[in-house]
Amino acid sequence: MIFYKLLTYLYLPFALMKIFSKKEFSMFEMSRIKERFGFKPTKIQVHKEECIWIHAVSVGEVNTSINLIEEIQSKYPGRSILISTTTVTGSSRVKKIFGDTVNHQYFPFDLDFCVDKFLKFWKPICMILIDTEVWPNMISSCSKKKIPVVLLNGRLSESSKKKYLKFPNFFKEIFCLFDLVIAQSENDKNNFIELGVLRKNAFHDFSLKFDAAAKLISGLSFKVDRDVLSKRRIIICASTHPGEEEILLESFRKLNDESIHLVIAPRHPHRAEEVGEIIRDLDIKFSYLEQERETLLNLNNRISVVNKIGHLDSIFSIATIAFIGGTLVPHGGQNFLEAVKYGIPISSGKSTFNFKEISEDLTKIGILKQGETSSEIFSIWEKDLLKSFEESIIVASREYLLSKKGSVKRSVQKINNLIN
Repeated sequence: MIFYKLLTYLYLPFALMKIFSKKEFSMFEMSRIKERFGFKPTKIQVHKEECIWIHAVSVGEVNTSINLIEEIQSKYPGRSILISTTTVTGSSRVKKIFGDTVNHQYFPFDLDFCVDKFLKFWKPICMILIDTEVWPNMISSCSKKKIPVVLLNGRLSESSKKKYLKFPNFFKEIFCLFDLVIAQSENDKNNFIELGVLRKNAFHDFSLKFDAAAKLISGLSFKVDRDVLSKRRIIICASTHPGEEEILLESFRKLNDESIHLVIAPRHPHRAEEVGEIIRDLDIKFSYLEQERETLLNLNNRISVVNKIGHLDSIFSIATIAFIGGTLVPHGGQNFLEAVKYGIPISSGKSTFNFKEISEDLTKIGILKQGETSSEIFSIWEKDLLKSFEESIIVASREYLLSKKGSVKRSVQKINNLIN
């Protein structure tokens, strides 16, 4: 533990440089840098001691935890809720969804003095981590202060497990401090136990994302010409990573159909200009979704590039088919369920280890098809664009989501048993 503490101090300058270099960093964010050292935010809502604390790293984790947070607010109306995030985009998402009904602070650096200052002010009755977040100093400090440490939606791939096992004694001391781990699959649960989580504290339940997928949007987040939309078929390539766009664009070109509009949404929106340059080199007309004066899905061009967060749900709702990124490169995939809830055919590459169980389920019931080359993706798209697929996919998607719901309530009940 001493060696880890030394490393965290040595890494601090690099952590600050990484924050400052982010495109979304601003003077306003500079004023909030103190939060990362454990100081309380300048503006907080009513703060009652013994708050319930949920940590969601970024936008994806915040979206996953929406139903969870609402369930906790309903079950504990007298307690204040603290949500911490690591990223600026995650912070923005919290404010947009929950406004002043929760407190928000950036997660502090995992340094002793930062952690102590943070815990001393907020005095949480539990720490709830979303997905796999392991911060040794914070977890150790919470455990010493008798603050239950909870991990929900836990995911631990074989490759991640191997990395932790390079330092087995150190991480066993940390993982054994978890009071409750609810993993996304039986395999994930067993991996956590192998790393040190006590068997009596480890459970398996469906992903929280299934409950999150129950929410459908009530309106679009952008303007679109409805007359033109009725004449177009839309392919949304969601959460793409470097090295994938070239393959997907080649698949799109092979379709050679003017009625098809391609939307590319990079996993990190700051890459939108980079994706735009790739499209320019191919001499294809495109536009960015968010422009200076308006947010417009311009279907008169062949391609749209999403350059801000918060629009994927709207695009899925009008799409004909979807491709999920992070799967043509060895990343392990992104969230499939955002597309499933709109009942559209889905394609992906074969790197899906982050969503192994879900991707296998979707393949078995005919919702997901996988390919690795531009020719294979083209072939999948060509078949999935046929209208005859729609009804069977809609029914299969609805039944699949309904069969996996309920993990939020079950998780909150386990947390309730722990803190009471």
